[in-house]
Amino acid sequence: MFGKKKSASTNLRKVNHTPSIISEDVRLTGTLISQGEVQLDGRIDGDIKAEQLVIGSCGVVEGIVEAVGIVVKGTVIGSINASEVKIQSGAHVHGDVFHDSLSIDAGAVIEGNLKQRTEKETVELTAEPIETEVKTLIEEDDSGLSFVNKQATDKS
Repeated sequence: MFGKKKSASTNLRKVNHTPSIISEDVRLTGTLISQGEVQLDGRIDGDIKAEQLVIGSCGVVEGIVEAVGIVVKGTVIGSINASEVKIQSGAHVHGDVFHDSLSIDAGAVIEGNLKQRTEKETVELTAEPIETEVKTLIEEDDSGLSFVNKQATDKS
């Protein structure tokens, strides 16, 4: 009516440096995406993507967490994928942790695999043939017969 209708943009822009705070009495269901810092003291049933994420001691995430940096003081049920992961005392992580750097304080509970993202996933083949050892054993034998064949020839 007053001009062009603008479509809703799905691209988020970081407009300030104030962290988003999800307090203890808030429960969200769905995906949370932030290009800034998120302080989670409530519960999220879904995935989180954030630049920086701090899961407070009362915070709970049930889903996949992706961030550049993450500090876990509460509970994560699902995988964590971040460059820098800090799991502090009292935290509970039930899932795999993919990281570039990882610190775990005494008293933290982790049930899952820890995998450094910078590791090479290639398998190298050895150039040595396995046959060399077998050939050496056969060449040392006078008759050229194996143990089983010797027994069969002795009975004849």
